Amino acid sequence: MTVVDGTGGPAVQAPATPEERARHWSLYQPWLQDPVEYWDELRELGPVIRSEEGGGFWILTRYEDIEWAARNPEIFSSAELVIPHRQLFPEKQIPIQLDGEEHRQWRRTLSNLFDPRVVNHFTPQLRQAAAEAVEPLVAEGRTEFIRDFATVLPAEAFLINFGIGREHLQPLLDHKHWLRHVGIPNARNDEDLRKANQPLWQFFSDAVDRRREEGTEGREDVISKLLEAEYDGRRPTQDEMVNALFVSMLASLDTTTSALGLIFLYLAEHPEVQDVIRTDPERIPTIVEELLRHSPVSSTGRLVTQDVERHGVTLRKGDRVLLSWGLSGLDPQVFKCPHQVDFERESTRQLAFGIGPHRCLGMHVARRILQIALEEWHTRIPSYRLTPGSTPVHHYSPARGVHNLDLTFG
Repeated sequence: MTVVDGTGGPAVQAPATPEERARHWSLYQPWLQDPVEYWDELRELGPVIRSEEGGGFWILTRYEDIEWAARNPEIFSSAELVIPHRQLFPEKQIPIQLDGEEHRQWRRTLSNLFDPRVVNHFTPQLRQAAAEAVEPLVAEGRTEFIRDFATVLPAEAFLINFGIGREHLQPLLDHKHWLRHVGIPNARNDEDLRKANQPLWQFFSDAVDRRREEGTEGREDVISKLLEAEYDGRRPTQDEMVNALFVSMLASLDTTTSALGLIFLYLAEHPEVQDVIRTDPERIPTIVEELLRHSPVSSTGRLVTQDVERHGVTLRKGDRVLLSWGLSGLDPQVFKCPHQVDFERESTRQLAFGIGPHRCLGMHVARRILQIALEEWHTRIPSYRLTPGSTPVHHYSPARGVHNLDLTFG
């Protein structure tokens, strides 16, 4: 099987058999950048599959097993979240690389910074940001959606929720783009990674210093609340606050951009759903949930802390396990006709935001951003399609999505 390279480069030959494709499974394989067509065959090979890429790891292919692993962090540690593992910071990432009591205490510290009340407080500003992102595109009649909207809106929403002035949007995007596309790819070791992080680390440290000087009274943003918060009976240190802010950015911007890209790719190919959004906007939350079920973006790694057996396969202490949440959403044992988008499903039970103690802290704000994006976009651009001759280029990676999405309006 031959597919287009995920970077838009020359065609790449995929391994010839399902067994060989499973052995060479990786989030970064050029032939695997749109994994959906391979997920069913992977599941048919068995519930626990072995890949030999990146030092070797196990893949859980079924909903019940992915949920089982996520709900048992004492067996499946989050200490190593990507495969192969890279240590981005000198210390573990807060809270996503933590386990046990340390993780519970940080979740307790951070949870009220992202709860629905806070999301509701900032919704008018999020809506304004979405409207202002769409408005300049209308007169153009077309857009490259990922560059012009899906990247900009999550970054704007991040700044609003964290109380960082929107004048810092471009520096944030520049730093993040450099880190993702230059710093991380060219890092030879973890020390290089930490050096590459320095511009963004300083960006967030400066933001904390500004808020400390301005004061936090009457403010609901994340940085203000973090300055007032307690962890284990004390105030978080500067490095701990910067760590948590940096991790929040890494966890939110790319994933929300990817979700917007996959959702709008589906909508561009299904004008009848555009009509539903325009004429019956109250259905938008249901539409978002079903499309998240159908096309979740995230994949995360786990580290096995003790020998455990599942479906006759023994996972050894020190083994690594890949949880691709997209596999869970397409499991026919849980969802009838899983590849079919059905907005009448009684319950999606989708795991796009994970499950268990490490469930995404930012899921409420992510849902709100996606819903507002659909509302504000379709108010101004009620009809659109893929630009003739353009082809979206998919990428797998820890945040699955599309590199480009060229849309023509009308």
